[in-house]
Amino acid sequence: MKEEELLKKRLMELCEKAYNQNIYTYTHFLNEYEQSIYQDMNQELAYAHPILVGGHKYFTRAVVMFGSEELFGYQGEVPVVCARISPVFDKFAEELSHRDYLGALMNLGIERHLIGDILIDGRYAYIFCMEHIIGVIKEQLDQVRHTRVFVEEVSWEETGYVQKYMKKEGFVASMRLDVLVSQAFSLSRNISEKLLKSQKVFHNGKMCLSGGQKIKQGDIISVRGYGKFLVEDLGKTSKKGRQFITLAIFQ
Repeated sequence: MKEEELLKKRLMELCEKAYNQNIYTYTHFLNEYEQSIYQDMNQELAYAHPILVGGHKYFTRAVVMFGSEELFGYQGEVPVVCARISPVFDKFAEELSHRDYLGALMNLGIERHLIGDILIDGRYAYIFCMEHIIGVIKEQLDQVRHTRVFVEEVSWEETGYVQKYMKKEGFVASMRLDVLVSQAFSLSRNISEKLLKSQKVFHNGKMCLSGGQKIKQGDIISVRGYGKFLVEDLGKTSKKGRQFITLAIFQ
């Protein structure tokens, strides 16, 4: 059975279990492609009130949670927590990348589907993970590359983390998806089309294979291998009908 079919089967099982047994159920962390499969099934799963939970506003990886207080009469706890990784000695700390932190976690024997987003803020990193592995990370993760680190569980709301963006402004011929992907990452239309056909472009969490989709202000576009951007603002339209836009590219 293909991975896609296995995921669909698992989503249906968790949905039915939640509804029939009156208990909250959860998936592991899903990547964008897997979330797109979930989005396509949303209507048939709707009776168990599913939502995506990534731990923060602009998540890339997320858990599907089935159930709600309205449905069950009690509030469920999402088993996603946040760990802050800090250098033991600031002056000896290296500049560490997403790959460095992920590699250190994988070296502990932690499977990728148990780890959500990894957000880097200077010398600190915030890692979202399933609650049952936070103890392993706190006890065993003491070094990333050559940098000694310590780990603490934190409340995301209290971290003060601010998402960084690079603003990109300009006129575009239309608000088509392929046009905006090209604009955001300075790509030719030909390359944008190849990325779409390769299943690497996601619009508000749904995979897109065609570039003709019309994009609106507030939409989020993610392109595997390139990054993610928010259509932040629409300005005036030129006399030639070109639209002025402001994109916020996630850093």
